[in-house]
Amino acid sequence: MGFGKVGINLAERTVSWVKTVGKTSVLQTKPTKPAKLNGLKYASELKTDTFVKKVESWWSPPPAGYVRPYCKNGKTEVIGHHDFHAVNGFYNDTLESRLKGIEHFKEKNPNKYKELYDKRVAYYNEQIIDLLDTNVNFTKLTPQPRDCVAYRGVVRRIGTARQDFDVINAAKIGDTIVPTRGFAYAAHDKLGTKQYLCTPYNVEGKIAFEPMLIEYRIPKGSQISSNMEHGGEVVFPALSKYKLISKDTRFLEKLDYLTGNVIGSFPYKHVVLEYIPKIPL
Repeated sequence: MGFGKVGINLAERTVSWVKTVGKTSVLQTKPTKPAKLNGLKYASELKTDTFVKKVESWWSPPPAGYVRPYCKNGKTEVIGHHDFHAVNGFYNDTLESRLKGIEHFKEKNPNKYKELYDKRVAYYNEQIIDLLDTNVNFTKLTPQPRDCVAYRGVVRRIGTARQDFDVINAAKIGDTIVPTRGFAYAAHDKLGTKQYLCTPYNVEGKIAFEPMLIEYRIPKGSQISSNMEHGGEVVFPALSKYKLISKDTRFLEKLDYLTGNVIGSFPYKHVVLEYIPKIPL
């Protein structure tokens, strides 16, 4: 059978099928009314790739409805505000990590293990008491007059333990968490976190670190320590609780350390925590 006969045969079969289903045309549809075409326009020509990644700026303003934290000398700052930095590293580890450091005594010298175990647990509990005693100072501060926002930049080498990272990574959206036992510091502006939020790349250009930028949403009436050190910073009471609002991976501008010019971008974990304004005592 030649190609011509094949085409004729196919056409005849198609016509037969159309008649069988009660149609008069293969392309039979209801015509579109002119009124439905009003307002339709040709789309403008795309100038860039549709899937260009969004890169956030260090100078972006606070989210809608929030302002920079309020501060007034002698009214919004606890005594020892800046000194808390010296002890935060110690408070940010866990009791489990401290006990892990003496595991090798468990079988070799059980008596030594028990002695060290009891001491570390006792010291851990003593620290909790000291932290709560210090928190009393926060109750004397002038409450924040408006909803405000502050930022905290932290980083760790991938695979290493750190309480705030582990707690946040394990939490689900909506959970109430205590990321650290210590006094969490935060800057009034995102740029104030730059020195603490490094890129995820090592000197070989491989991803080796986990940078995380925490955006604290602070409700009106909260009693936090706020001053203008380093362009503005706040300190939260120890053992503070937060509600996890969101966490996702975003891109942030990579700045040249000498000129401050934007020279690229890097991925980081963006976390939004809503501070629960109840001071642990």
